[in-house]
Amino acid sequence: MANYQQWNQAIASYFTSGIPRGTRVHLSVYDDICDRIGEEYGLDLSANTWIDDFLSAVRNKVFFGERIDLSGLGECDAKDYPLGVAFLATTVLAAYRMADDEEINDTNYFQRLKQIFRITTESCRPPGLKTGSEKPLWQEWNRWLMRQGFLPSAKPGSGRRYKYINYPISQSLLRRADKDRLCRLFDEKQWKKDWDEMTLLANVRREASRLSQHLKQLLEDRQRYEAIAEAIHEVYQQWLEYPEISATTQNREISTRSRYLFAGLYRTEDPFFGKIDYYLYPKQQRGPQLASISIQQGDKCKPLREERPGWYFPLEYPLNASELDRGARYEIIGNANLDSASAPLRERLILPQRDFWILIPDPDNPDAGVYASWGTPPLGTAFILLCKQELLSDLQRLRDEKLIEWSGEPMPSFENSIDNLNWVELDQCMVISQDWDAVFIDNSELKDALQPIVRLSISLSGGLRVPQHNAWLEEYPPEITVFGFSPSAELKVTRISDNHEIYSATVETNQKIPPIVFPGTGDYLLEATAGTSTNERFVRILPWSELAIRRRDSFANAPSKQHEQLDLGSGYRICGSIIT
Repeated sequence: MANYQQWNQAIASYFTSGIPRGTRVHLSVYDDICDRIGEEYGLDLSANTWIDDFLSAVRNKVFFGERIDLSGLGECDAKDYPLGVAFLATTVLAAYRMADDEEINDTNYFQRLKQIFRITTESCRPPGLKTGSEKPLWQEWNRWLMRQGFLPSAKPGSGRRYKYINYPISQSLLRRADKDRLCRLFDEKQWKKDWDEMTLLANVRREASRLSQHLKQLLEDRQRYEAIAEAIHEVYQQWLEYPEISATTQNREISTRSRYLFAGLYRTEDPFFGKIDYYLYPKQQRGPQLASISIQQGDKCKPLREERPGWYFPLEYPLNASELDRGARYEIIGNANLDSASAPLRERLILPQRDFWILIPDPDNPDAGVYASWGTPPLGTAFILLCKQELLSDLQRLRDEKLIEWSGEPMPSFENSIDNLNWVELDQCMVISQDWDAVFIDNSELKDALQPIVRLSISLSGGLRVPQHNAWLEEYPPEITVFGFSPSAELKVTRISDNHEIYSATVETNQKIPPIVFPGTGDYLLEATAGTSTNERFVRILPWSELAIRRRDSFANAPSKQHEQLDLGSGYRICGSIIT
């Protein structure tokens, strides 16, 4: 059996691997996740199921007799993981197992937690777990996430009965009953398609009247929109693999890891001739990444290499209009080691069939001129909307209602294709209003995708960026703009290392604020607040010594990236400023 520390490290690593810096992390633990973590991190299994193994490890660590003792969990281990993560995961598991119609209060919640630990006492809290004793563990988990460059999501509730149980409840995105209802919906609708997360979410939202009250509330929670979409998509992927298995079924023979990778789009534009190309942009799955897999694209086999956390490098060959129009599947090829239980092979890379794609500037380098499927566009960020001609009437309706705006006329996307009129681009698109509720269009998925999920956004521009680090050099920090629908917002800047507040002021929205002096290198948290709306973002300031200069011969040995070279003919091409 794996011990507590092994489970603790595996859980913390799983929830922070394969995702971009700045992602808001939910410690959303349930039975299937424990199976996945146990398999993929190669933990020893001695019980019937991974979840039994996990709970036994936690009990052996925190129970002394019949009482819980958390005194040994307040620090970090040798690998700098906070020691309380595995115990906190059990508290989230209790929230996951609450019934659909179960009232959320401390009595019902702790009854579930006692069931997990097989405690039969009649007291509300488990023996030894004093009121608020778990709070320092949640605070340390939140601080650790920020030190790693992620945004925490666990927070206390209001009122005595909800103050501390809201920490785990805020992490449990789906309950077991929600997953069973979703599986029944998938059975009834027979949605056996290559849908990505947002397409699936739009279809589930249309069936909200058939879902539980808790799930309805989740679908309306736009603050957790992307996290909920990911959680529902995980249920959908498992249902596609094993449609006869419900969320309450436990079967060690069933892999909970999706055997598919999904791809977005990576867009480049020739700076001289204006030719536009779209490339497959494979997205990583959460958790440990496979060391050696390749994609079969046509008659070519290309290895996948990590470009940044959350994404592999774009594939070499551009997409044609037919692939974009119908969606596509590509073979994944791995080595013999990938068939082990700890690293199951993904069989396909899927480009989902969609009617539109939202392409935003590179979050790490917005001035690079590259656009890709990096997520929903923040407020104040101009994006490119690639869509089918048939959506133009819906888009014009949104424009007439002064919800969105764009520049120029829709332009064909494939100049040399017979299908060139089917896909068009709208340039410099921007969401300009929050009043979307009373407007309806034919394509509800398009409305869901464009409707802003936040009312505030923090934009960083200028300064001297450090390539590949999403950071700025000392003495040349970014310029900050708070975008929002309110005329002003409160902006606070805190140094994460010592929680020292270096700036606090009321700022005008949609205007660059006066330069902020950052007192040295390190990580800083920016927090903007206007009414009930909040937004957070990190700024990392690096010393000049961190700026590594690549030698000329390193370019010759490094694989060339398709989007960084210009073919000059006669065997020559420009790669940045180096002619090879």
